[in-house]
Amino acid sequence: MAREPAITFRGALRILGHYDRPWLDRLDRLLGGVILASGLTPLSALWGWVDQKNEATGLLRKALDTVSGRLTKTGGLARHELVIAAHTTLVLAAFFETLREIDDEAKFTKTEKVTLGTGESPVADEPLVRHLFTAPVPTPSALVAFEENVHDVGAWAGVKARELGLTVGNELLCRRAVAERYRSDYLRLLTAVPEFKMWADLVEHTATRTALTRLEELLTQSVQSSMPRDVRALIGEVNRAELDRPVIDVDTDGYGVDAVFPTVERIFLIPRFRKASANQIDRIGEEHRWRYFEQQHDLDDVLARHFSTPDSTRLPLLLLGHPGAGKSLLTKVLAARLPDATYTVVRVPLRRVDADAHVSTQINEALVEATHGRVNWPDLAEQSADTIRVVLLDGLDELLQATTNDRGGYLTDIVEFQRVEAAMGKPVAVVVTSRTLVADRVRIPHDTTVLKLDEFGDDQIREWLRVWHEVNPRMRRVASETVLAQGELARQPLLLLMLTLYFADPDVVPGIDLSTVELYRRLFDTYARREVTKQAGRVLPDTELADAVRTQLDRLATAALGMFNRGHQWLTEAELSADLAGLGEPAPVGKRLLGEFFFVHAPEAAASEVRRSYEFLHATFAEYLVATKVVEVLAEVAEGAFGRRRVHDPDDELLFALLSHQPLAVQRPIIDFVRDHLDAMAAEDRADVVRTLDLLIPAYRHRRPATRYLDYRPQRPDTVRALAAYSANLVLLRVLTDPDGLEPATLWPDEPGAWPAMVNLWTAGLDAEGCRAMLTTVVRVDGRIRQESSWRELLVFDELNAAHLRGDTETERRLRFGHAALGELVYFDEVEPTTWVDSALSNLLSIALGSWNAPVDVPESATIQATAAVAEVACGVLAVHGTRWSRDQMEAFLRWMMRLGTPVVPSPLPLALAEHTHPGLLNDLRSDPDDNWRTEWRVVLRAAAPESLQQVPIAEPAAYLDEVVPKRWPLKRGHPPITW
Repeated sequence: MAREPAITFRGALRILGHYDRPWLDRLDRLLGGVILASGLTPLSALWGWVDQKNEATGLLRKALDTVSGRLTKTGGLARHELVIAAHTTLVLAAFFETLREIDDEAKFTKTEKVTLGTGESPVADEPLVRHLFTAPVPTPSALVAFEENVHDVGAWAGVKARELGLTVGNELLCRRAVAERYRSDYLRLLTAVPEFKMWADLVEHTATRTALTRLEELLTQSVQSSMPRDVRALIGEVNRAELDRPVIDVDTDGYGVDAVFPTVERIFLIPRFRKASANQIDRIGEEHRWRYFEQQHDLDDVLARHFSTPDSTRLPLLLLGHPGAGKSLLTKVLAARLPDATYTVVRVPLRRVDADAHVSTQINEALVEATHGRVNWPDLAEQSADTIRVVLLDGLDELLQATTNDRGGYLTDIVEFQRVEAAMGKPVAVVVTSRTLVADRVRIPHDTTVLKLDEFGDDQIREWLRVWHEVNPRMRRVASETVLAQGELARQPLLLLMLTLYFADPDVVPGIDLSTVELYRRLFDTYARREVTKQAGRVLPDTELADAVRTQLDRLATAALGMFNRGHQWLTEAELSADLAGLGEPAPVGKRLLGEFFFVHAPEAAASEVRRSYEFLHATFAEYLVATKVVEVLAEVAEGAFGRRRVHDPDDELLFALLSHQPLAVQRPIIDFVRDHLDAMAAEDRADVVRTLDLLIPAYRHRRPATRYLDYRPQRPDTVRALAAYSANLVLLRVLTDPDGLEPATLWPDEPGAWPAMVNLWTAGLDAEGCRAMLTTVVRVDGRIRQESSWRELLVFDELNAAHLRGDTETERRLRFGHAALGELVYFDEVEPTTWVDSALSNLLSIALGSWNAPVDVPESATIQATAAVAEVACGVLAVHGTRWSRDQMEAFLRWMMRLGTPVVPSPLPLALAEHTHPGLLNDLRSDPDDNWRTEWRVVLRAAAPESLQQVPIAEPAAYLDEVVPKRWPLKRGHPPITW
């Protein structure tokens, strides 16, 4: 069946008419060939349809009334498209029936009748017809509920009525009538189209279900296509098998307790969540921004609506959550629950595929691995042509860490991938998961649906523990009060599992409040003790036990650093052996280097010899180990330099070996762990660390050549990268020790250019992801360098951020105006009020060049000289462009401009132009004054009465512009203004 990429009205009728070609031909003749003709149709043909009494709309009624019978014969992708087609036709039928009903002499003027009947309209006919028959109509979605869509349909009808030339009164009448008719017809079809009932959230809610079983029921239709024994069936079996696997699928002997991990289906709890459009929230990665969105409990229903509506194959669904929130587990359950008859699901763990490859290549790599080479993407695409394919891309944050290229446009790449697949008749729905904090590193397409998983509530924690105890009746019971006493640690599923295992140990005393760092420390220590005891086969003396535990933990930390420095989430045993040797650490020959437990997985590949690799089942385990090792080594360097009777030069060879490959900023949790470790230090030890860093940072370019650890090479040698990464990490560690930040002049009192040179080194030596991570993690505030969350994380303009961090204000200004001129960026740095003039002028420049931006607000700190300079330019921009602005734009601009102080009473000409362009606007301003307007503008506004404005020479453009348009723009600091 021929499919169109977008279900438009024309496409909808084609799909509905697929089963009855004579019916479609007849309707096409009534419309003058508007549906099937290749060319465009005059507007008179469109009006001819509306004027055909009930014949044409009756045919539409027949199609919609018989849609139930067609649906019982249809499944999979064909059903999905048929339902969307029925909805599109429903909206258009309501619109044209309403037009026909209001078509009488009392409601249409003669001019309107002539315009609509003959096509002699001031608006070009062809673009109108094209727009009417190709523009998608409003449809319910995961974000837009049914009643919201009723309002949207009414608004859409109002726009169409305005384009047809209806009066304001008839436009409002059309808006209300179309919305009500649409609601009535939609509700009438609920029993015939189950998807309509689901979109309207009118499906009966049964008892609480687990593991997204309700999602499966909602999307399973009575018509089931018989699945042949093909690659599609194989993928379905692989997905369903995940439900029966343990939630942690590794041997638990290393922990020394008889823990049985429940299956995915049994332990998975449907998370609560918040939802938003990417347009509704500016910094989507910041937790506090989500508090304004209501917590919801109906994830099954929202996902069902999403996958059954057209947005699912047009835009990705972005699923956010903190580390351990259960994002990966959710994708496994989702892959298993989407019905095979309608959906073919491929789950792609992004940590296991080429981070720099195209989306289709990544999907293919995941398929080959999951099926041991039995299935590839092209074959699956062909054999699943009658279903909607769903791709679950799990771990965008891990992809960003692994790549050496700039993949900030990854989500837009997905949109293009979906567009091409839909154009080939094989639509694809895509879900992408990511850590919340990383979401601001990528560009999120407009209208993208974003779901953020919330933490567990008390009731969910108790339910999780109930299931755990059912599966583990012989283990020590963990009281819910014991777990709840740990606060936030208990509210992420993964940390809840770790807490339960920890407190289930008979040797652990319950009731101790733990920080995240302390919990991880105790868990790793417990694991290491049990692992070395198991390996020795006996109880070790205290000293021998302590040494063995230290060796085990060092080996784990070396593995974590090896992964981090290579930009991977895994490490081969050969790489780990080489790293251990390069760092001078002991390593057994021919034995497994790391014990396997729930946070360490060791998959093996058998060829001529066993090839083993290691990976942590969650990235936070490796991040904790990296942070712990770095702080330990830094503390040892500080102790060697200042912990003796005499001060010594810091011996930083090991620190340099570990920190000269990647900036720690590429993984934000590492920064949090490092800060927690530093905060826990004794004040004296912390002071020594600060003194050590203050010596190492200025000397990084002149440090002595290394004599040790030369064989530690997780990456190919690169002198520039090594200095860039090491200096970046030293600065990051330094600012983490002091909340007030770092003053570069104190480190380089005689070298003012040393700090800018270091920032330039980062841009030259680090890869795109590492450089951007540093430029948005370390920020400049009031001349000091700090580590804190910054609005600059939103900026993908690396050169501009680098200039700001260097303190190069002139370059930043040039870049600011350049980006504004291109319509890309206008911003105001609130922590540096002196930048307001540049912000306001760059905004006005952008407006002058044709981009409309909301005016930059006026801070209280702005001087009269600054506001007067901006006001002069604002008057000129209004003079040149104001006549093209809408009334709302003109009012917003005037309200802003009248906040700009001037040393003299300003010219009334701008207000005169506004009144001539939009009569009555000044009266509206007078009736609704703003408390922030300056006195001099209030005087002008009061004097600008209609009779006085008649004397203003608006009709003489040359004289007007000569008086209002500025001859200069104050763009250069310390130099004469630019003259035009």
